[in-house]
Amino acid sequence: MKKALVIGVGLLVFVFMFSSIALAEITTSGTVQWKIFGSDEKAGGFDAASPLFKYGDVRMHYDVKLTSGAWEALFAPRIRLDDATPFVDDDGSYLMVYLDGTNIMLKPRLDYGVFDVYSVTHDDPANIPSRPGVKLAVPFKPLDMDLAVVVNSSPVYKDTGGATGVGNMEAKWNYGAGLTFTTHPLTASVQIISSDVTDYNWYGSAYGAKLAVDLAPMSIEAQFASFRPEGAGKKDGSGLFAKVGYALPDNLGDLAVEMKASDKEFNGCGTATTSDYSKLKGSYTYPLTEAVNVTLALSSIDKGLGDSDFIEYEVCFAASI
Repeated sequence: MKKALVIGVGLLVFVFMFSSIALAEITTSGTVQWKIFGSDEKAGGFDAASPLFKYGDVRMHYDVKLTSGAWEALFAPRIRLDDATPFVDDDGSYLMVYLDGTNIMLKPRLDYGVFDVYSVTHDDPANIPSRPGVKLAVPFKPLDMDLAVVVNSSPVYKDTGGATGVGNMEAKWNYGAGLTFTTHPLTASVQIISSDVTDYNWYGSAYGAKLAVDLAPMSIEAQFASFRPEGAGKKDGSGLFAKVGYALPDNLGDLAVEMKASDKEFNGCGTATTSDYSKLKGSYTYPLTEAVNVTLALSSIDKGLGDSDFIEYEVCFAASI
């Protein structure tokens, strides 16, 4: 009798919980790449292995999106296989509530990178630490503008203000904000971030601007970012990113030219590298089938680490679902 009562209560709870939930979407996606790679880089004066069959991205996404009233939840695990240890990662899971056009997103892992301007030291754009946080998105529809504000927190030691230290701890806060304005064919964006974690690569503040132009079949994108470090003895730095793409007619593929450049200070996250970073890349992508394409890429790179610049080429076969 008690067992039946427990089962009955469990069923009632199940019905109550899920009667107001609509299963909006279940999607899967993935990418498998296989590459031929070559380079004449001499890092530290030593030759790189070239040519070489190289690990490509092997990714599998499984997304489940649920809605219940004004609430929405996304479960987004990602399986990643490459030359490092395979692992399962969170690729943007969140819990979100909609309030009169505004939405508040609660994310287990929240970061906020300033576009694509690159630092070889951090191997990433300027960003805040990836920590649990909140993102507020406010659209201004009459003006075609969108405002985003993000905040998360990091536990740090009081004696250092960073993730390593001894004794008592406290919370440090990291912030970001962005504004996007769209009027066809232009999209303009600005972003700003700030991190108070002293031993984080991007300790300090950064801001950037981005302009994208859709002139189909051509697309143009330009970005600028500047970083102001808070650490003693560190200097401000800045960098650029630009990309021009062109879609060939009759499904003959896509051409792209991409440029990344940053000064010594931005390249070293406030501590100057030997020289500036630069990368110029040209690529051509041809669709072999609807799901499979091949990309040919050629790059000229100077990492700014004291070695000479070098040429890098890549042939990448990719299948996507």
